[in-house]
Amino acid sequence: MEGKKQQILEGAIKSFSEKGYRGTSIQDIADALGISKGSLYFYFKSKEDLLLSIFKYYIESMGKKSQELSQSTELSSRDKLRKQITMSYELYDQHKSFINIIMQERFDLNEELHGLILTLRANSLLATRIAIREQYGPDAEPYANDASILFNAFIEGYMGFVIMEGKRFDIERLASFILERMDQMIAGMIGSQADIMMETEVFEQWSCMAAKTADSGGKPDIHAELEVIRTIIDKSELSAEMASEMYASLQLLGEEIDKEKPQLVLIKGMLSLLKNSKIVELKKPVFKLEAIIGEMF
Repeated sequence: MEGKKQQILEGAIKSFSEKGYRGTSIQDIADALGISKGSLYFYFKSKEDLLLSIFKYYIESMGKKSQELSQSTELSSRDKLRKQITMSYELYDQHKSFINIIMQERFDLNEELHGLILTLRANSLLATRIAIREQYGPDAEPYANDASILFNAFIEGYMGFVIMEGKRFDIERLASFILERMDQMIAGMIGSQADIMMETEVFEQWSCMAAKTADSGGKPDIHAELEVIRTIIDKSELSAEMASEMYASLQLLGEEIDKEKPQLVLIKGMLSLLKNSKIVELKKPVFKLEAIIGEMF
Protein backbone atom coordinates (compact mmCIF):
# COMPACT_ATOMS: atom_id res chain seq x y z
CA MET A 1 0.00 0.00 0.00
CA GLU A 2 1.26 3.50 -0.84
CA GLY A 3 2.92 5.24 2.11
CA LYS A 4 0.50 8.18 2.18
CA LYS A 5 -2.61 6.00 2.18
CA GLN A 6 -1.21 3.84 4.96
CA GLN A 7 -0.36 6.96 6.97
CA ILE A 8 -3.96 8.16 6.61
CA LEU A 9 -5.32 4.76 7.64
CA GLU A 10 -3.16 4.65 10.75
CA GLY A 11 -4.12 8.23 11.64
CA ALA A 12 -7.80 7.43 11.16
CA ILE A 13 -7.51 4.35 13.39
CA LYS A 14 -5.96 6.50 16.14
CA SER A 15 -8.70 9.12 15.82
CA PHE A 16 -11.50 6.52 15.70
CA SER A 17 -10.13 4.74 18.79
CA GLU A 18 -9.96 8.01 20.75
CA LYS A 19 -13.34 9.53 19.78
CA GLY A 20 -15.24 6.59 18.32
CA TYR A 21 -16.13 6.19 14.67
CA ARG A 22 -19.33 8.23 14.83
CA GLY A 23 -17.73 10.93 16.95
CA THR A 24 -14.88 11.49 14.50
CA SER A 25 -15.19 13.64 11.39
CA ILE A 26 -13.05 13.68 8.27
CA GLN A 27 -11.87 17.14 9.40
CA ASP A 28 -10.74 15.67 12.75
CA ILE A 29 -8.63 13.07 10.94
CA ALA A 30 -7.17 15.64 8.55
CA ASP A 31 -6.30 17.95 11.46
CA ALA A 32 -4.63 15.13 13.38
CA LEU A 33 -2.52 14.28 10.32
CA GLY A 34 -1.74 17.91 9.52
CA ILE A 35 -3.18 17.74 6.00
CA SER A 36 -6.11 19.41 4.27
CA LYS A 37 -9.49 17.71 4.08
CA GLY A 38 -9.22 17.89 0.29
CA SER A 39 -5.97 15.89 0.39
CA LEU A 40 -7.68 13.18 2.43
CA TYR A 41 -10.60 13.05 -0.01
CA PHE A 42 -8.07 12.51 -2.81
CA TYR A 43 -7.40 9.05 -1.33
CA PHE A 44 -10.78 8.21 0.24
CA LYS A 45 -14.14 9.46 -1.01
CA SER A 46 -15.90 9.33 2.39
CA LYS A 47 -15.55 8.34 6.03
CA GLU A 48 -17.35 5.08 5.18
CA ASP A 49 -14.84 4.40 2.38
CA LEU A 50 -12.02 5.03 4.85
CA LEU A 51 -13.48 2.58 7.36
CA LEU A 52 -13.93 -0.05 4.63
CA SER A 53 -10.30 0.39 3.62
CA ILE A 54 -9.19 -0.04 7.25
CA PHE A 55 -11.13 -3.30 7.52
CA LYS A 56 -9.70 -4.59 4.25
CA TYR A 57 -6.16 -3.56 5.15
CA TYR A 58 -6.11 -5.41 8.46
CA ILE A 59 -8.06 -8.47 7.35
CA GLU A 60 -5.77 -8.92 4.35
CA SER A 61 -2.69 -8.35 6.55
CA MET A 62 -3.84 -11.05 8.96
CA GLY A 63 -4.64 -13.38 6.07
CA LYS A 64 -1.18 -12.90 4.60
CA LYS A 65 0.53 -13.74 7.90
CA SER A 66 -1.63 -16.85 8.28
CA GLN A 67 -0.79 -17.99 4.75
CA GLU A 68 2.93 -17.42 5.28
CA LEU A 69 2.78 -19.55 8.42
CA SER A 70 0.89 -22.33 6.65
CA GLN A 71 3.39 -22.46 3.79
CA SER A 72 6.52 -22.26 5.96
CA THR A 73 8.99 -25.08 5.31
CA GLU A 74 11.16 -24.19 8.30
CA LEU A 75 8.63 -25.03 11.04
CA SER A 76 7.40 -28.46 12.12
CA SER A 77 3.67 -29.15 12.15
CA ARG A 78 3.61 -28.78 15.96
CA ASP A 79 5.52 -25.50 15.76
CA LYS A 80 2.96 -24.25 13.21
CA LEU A 81 0.13 -25.05 15.62
CA ARG A 82 2.00 -23.32 18.44
CA LYS A 83 2.74 -20.28 16.28
CA GLN A 84 -0.92 -20.10 15.23
CA ILE A 85 -1.81 -19.64 18.91
CA THR A 86 0.88 -17.09 19.75
CA MET A 87 0.35 -15.18 16.48
CA SER A 88 -3.31 -14.54 17.37
CA TYR A 89 -2.27 -12.70 20.53
CA GLU A 90 0.64 -10.91 18.84
CA LEU A 91 -1.74 -9.63 16.15
CA TYR A 92 -4.14 -8.38 18.82
CA ASP A 93 -1.35 -6.42 20.51
CA GLN A 94 -0.29 -4.94 17.17
CA HIS A 95 -3.84 -3.97 16.12
CA LYS A 96 -5.44 -3.20 19.48
CA SER A 97 -6.70 0.22 18.36
CA PHE A 98 -8.43 -1.28 15.33
CA ILE A 99 -10.07 -4.01 17.42
CA ASN A 100 -11.21 -1.40 19.95
CA ILE A 101 -13.02 0.43 17.14
CA ILE A 102 -14.86 -2.77 16.24
CA MET A 103 -15.81 -3.39 19.88
CA GLN A 104 -16.99 0.20 20.45
CA GLU A 105 -19.16 0.52 17.36
CA ARG A 106 -21.76 -1.63 15.71
CA PHE A 107 -21.13 -1.95 11.97
CA ASP A 108 -23.13 -3.52 9.20
CA LEU A 109 -20.64 -5.51 7.17
CA ASN A 110 -21.05 -5.29 3.42
CA GLU A 111 -20.75 -8.36 1.22
CA GLU A 112 -17.10 -7.76 0.41
CA LEU A 113 -16.03 -7.51 4.05
CA HIS A 114 -18.17 -10.46 5.01
CA GLY A 115 -16.44 -12.48 2.28
CA LEU A 116 -12.97 -11.45 3.47
CA ILE A 117 -13.76 -12.48 7.04
CA LEU A 118 -15.20 -15.81 5.91
CA THR A 119 -12.12 -16.50 3.80
CA LEU A 120 -9.78 -15.61 6.66
CA ARG A 121 -11.60 -18.09 8.90
CA ALA A 122 -11.73 -20.78 6.22
CA ASN A 123 -8.02 -20.49 5.46
CA SER A 124 -7.19 -20.65 9.17
CA LEU A 125 -9.22 -23.84 9.60
CA LEU A 126 -7.72 -25.41 6.46
CA ALA A 127 -4.18 -24.61 7.62
CA THR A 128 -4.95 -26.07 11.05
CA ARG A 129 -6.36 -29.23 9.51
CA ILE A 130 -3.21 -29.79 7.46
CA ALA A 131 -0.97 -29.26 10.52
CA ILE A 132 -3.12 -31.65 12.60
CA ARG A 133 -2.86 -34.36 9.94
CA GLU A 134 0.90 -33.98 9.83
CA GLN A 135 1.30 -33.85 13.61
CA TYR A 136 -0.98 -36.71 14.65
CA GLY A 137 -0.73 -39.06 11.67
CA PRO A 138 -3.20 -41.23 9.72
CA ASP A 139 -5.17 -42.36 12.79
CA ALA A 140 -6.24 -38.75 13.38
CA GLU A 141 -7.35 -38.22 9.76
CA PRO A 142 -11.09 -38.88 10.39
CA TYR A 143 -11.10 -36.31 13.21
CA ALA A 144 -8.99 -33.59 11.56
CA ASN A 145 -12.00 -31.41 10.67
CA ASP A 146 -13.51 -31.50 14.16
CA ALA A 147 -10.08 -31.07 15.77
CA SER A 148 -9.30 -27.99 13.67
CA ILE A 149 -12.63 -26.39 14.71
CA LEU A 150 -11.99 -27.16 18.39
CA PHE A 151 -8.41 -25.90 18.19
CA ASN A 152 -9.58 -22.53 16.84
CA ALA A 153 -12.35 -22.45 19.46
CA PHE A 154 -9.69 -22.78 22.19
CA ILE A 155 -7.85 -19.76 20.78
CA GLU A 156 -11.02 -17.68 20.35
CA GLY A 157 -12.27 -18.56 23.82
CA TYR A 158 -9.20 -17.29 25.64
CA MET A 159 -8.90 -14.34 23.24
CA GLY A 160 -12.38 -13.26 24.34
CA PHE A 161 -11.10 -12.65 27.88
CA VAL A 162 -8.15 -10.66 26.51
CA ILE A 163 -10.37 -8.40 24.39
CA MET A 164 -13.42 -8.07 26.63
CA GLU A 165 -11.87 -8.22 30.11
CA GLY A 166 -8.30 -7.07 29.53
CA LYS A 167 -6.97 -10.38 30.86
CA ARG A 168 -3.29 -11.03 30.14
CA PHE A 169 -1.92 -14.54 29.67
CA ASP A 170 1.62 -15.84 29.43
CA ILE A 171 1.32 -16.61 25.71
CA GLU A 172 3.92 -19.39 25.57
CA ARG A 173 2.43 -21.06 28.65
CA LEU A 174 -1.06 -20.81 27.15
CA ALA A 175 0.20 -22.26 23.85
CA SER A 176 1.70 -25.26 25.69
CA PHE A 177 -1.54 -25.71 27.64
CA ILE A 178 -3.70 -25.72 24.46
CA LEU A 179 -1.35 -28.11 22.62
CA GLU A 180 -1.37 -30.53 25.57
CA ARG A 181 -5.18 -30.46 25.59
CA MET A 182 -5.12 -31.16 21.83
CA ASP A 183 -2.85 -34.16 22.42
CA GLN A 184 -5.26 -35.55 25.00
CA MET A 185 -8.36 -34.74 22.97
CA ILE A 186 -7.16 -36.34 19.74
CA ALA A 187 -5.84 -39.40 21.59
CA GLY A 188 -9.28 -39.71 23.18
CA MET A 189 -11.05 -39.39 19.82
CA ILE A 190 -8.88 -42.11 18.31
CA GLY A 191 -9.09 -44.38 21.36
CA SER A 192 -12.87 -44.16 21.68
CA GLN A 193 -13.54 -44.05 17.91
CA ALA A 194 -15.55 -40.90 18.53
CA ASP A 195 -18.41 -39.79 16.33
CA ILE A 196 -17.49 -37.40 13.53
CA MET A 197 -19.41 -34.13 13.71
CA MET A 198 -17.95 -32.32 10.69
CA GLU A 199 -17.75 -34.50 7.61
CA THR A 200 -15.05 -33.70 5.07
CA GLU A 201 -17.50 -33.03 2.22
CA VAL A 202 -19.42 -30.47 4.30
CA PHE A 203 -16.22 -28.86 5.54
CA GLU A 204 -14.85 -28.47 2.02
CA GLN A 205 -18.12 -27.18 0.59
CA TRP A 206 -18.15 -24.50 3.28
CA SER A 207 -14.51 -23.50 2.64
CA CYS A 208 -15.16 -23.27 -1.11
CA MET A 209 -18.26 -21.15 -0.49
CA ALA A 210 -16.24 -18.83 1.75
CA ALA A 211 -13.60 -18.41 -0.92
CA LYS A 212 -16.19 -17.62 -3.60
CA THR A 213 -17.96 -15.12 -1.34
CA ALA A 214 -14.71 -13.18 -0.97
CA ASP A 215 -14.30 -12.83 -4.74
CA SER A 216 -10.62 -12.11 -4.18
CA GLY A 217 -9.04 -13.05 -7.48
CA GLY A 218 -9.48 -16.80 -7.44
CA LYS A 219 -6.56 -17.79 -5.18
CA PRO A 220 -8.71 -18.93 -2.22
CA ASP A 221 -10.70 -21.04 -4.71
CA ILE A 222 -7.48 -22.64 -5.90
CA HIS A 223 -6.22 -23.44 -2.41
CA ALA A 224 -9.61 -24.88 -1.43
CA GLU A 225 -9.55 -27.10 -4.52
CA LEU A 226 -5.97 -28.17 -3.80
CA GLU A 227 -7.16 -29.24 -0.35
CA VAL A 228 -9.99 -31.29 -1.91
CA ILE A 229 -7.42 -33.04 -4.13
CA ARG A 230 -5.11 -33.65 -1.17
CA THR A 231 -7.98 -35.29 0.75
CA ILE A 232 -8.73 -37.62 -2.17
CA ILE A 233 -5.06 -38.61 -2.42
CA ASP A 234 -5.00 -39.26 1.35
CA LYS A 235 -7.82 -41.78 0.93
CA SER A 236 -6.40 -43.45 -2.18
CA GLU A 237 -4.38 -46.66 -2.34
CA LEU A 238 -1.42 -45.14 -4.16
CA SER A 239 2.07 -46.35 -3.38
CA ALA A 240 3.99 -44.21 -0.92
CA GLU A 241 6.30 -43.06 -3.72
CA MET A 242 3.47 -41.99 -6.05
CA ALA A 243 1.53 -40.29 -3.23
CA SER A 244 4.67 -38.40 -2.21
CA GLU A 245 5.16 -37.23 -5.80
CA MET A 246 1.58 -35.97 -6.02
CA TYR A 247 1.80 -34.18 -2.66
CA ALA A 248 4.96 -32.47 -3.88
CA SER A 249 3.15 -31.41 -7.07
CA LEU A 250 0.30 -29.92 -5.04
CA GLN A 251 2.71 -27.99 -2.85
CA LEU A 252 4.67 -26.65 -5.84
CA LEU A 253 1.46 -25.69 -7.60
CA GLY A 254 0.18 -23.79 -4.57
CA GLU A 255 3.50 -21.99 -4.09
CA GLU A 256 3.72 -21.04 -7.77
CA ILE A 257 0.16 -19.69 -7.85
CA ASP A 258 0.92 -17.40 -4.91
CA LYS A 259 3.90 -15.81 -6.64
CA GLU A 260 3.52 -12.32 -8.07
CA LYS A 261 4.58 -13.64 -11.51
CA PRO A 262 3.77 -17.37 -11.69
CA GLN A 263 5.45 -19.53 -14.34
CA LEU A 264 2.61 -20.87 -16.47
CA VAL A 265 4.81 -23.65 -17.89
CA LEU A 266 5.43 -25.02 -14.40
CA ILE A 267 1.73 -24.72 -13.49
CA LYS A 268 0.70 -26.61 -16.63
CA GLY A 269 3.26 -29.32 -15.86
CA MET A 270 1.88 -29.87 -12.36
CA LEU A 271 -1.68 -29.93 -13.70
CA SER A 272 -0.69 -32.47 -16.34
CA LEU A 273 0.74 -34.79 -13.69
CA LEU A 274 -2.48 -34.57 -11.69
CA LYS A 275 -4.66 -35.10 -14.78
CA ASN A 276 -2.74 -38.27 -15.68
CA SER A 277 -3.45 -39.83 -12.31
CA LYS A 278 -5.34 -43.13 -12.30
CA ILE A 279 -7.50 -42.02 -9.37
CA VAL A 280 -10.96 -41.62 -10.89
CA GLU A 281 -12.19 -39.34 -8.08
CA LEU A 282 -9.52 -36.78 -8.99
CA LYS A 283 -10.86 -36.08 -12.47
CA LYS A 284 -13.60 -33.64 -11.49
CA PRO A 285 -11.63 -31.51 -8.95
CA VAL A 286 -8.55 -31.39 -11.22
CA PHE A 287 -10.59 -30.17 -14.20
CA LYS A 288 -12.29 -27.64 -11.91
CA LEU A 289 -8.88 -26.49 -10.70
CA GLU A 290 -7.67 -26.14 -14.28
CA ALA A 291 -10.73 -24.04 -15.13
CA ILE A 292 -10.18 -21.69 -12.17
CA ILE A 293 -6.52 -21.23 -13.09
CA GLY A 294 -7.49 -20.68 -16.73
CA GLU A 295 -9.80 -17.84 -15.69
CA MET A 296 -7.00 -16.22 -13.66
CA PHE A 297 -4.30 -16.42 -16.33
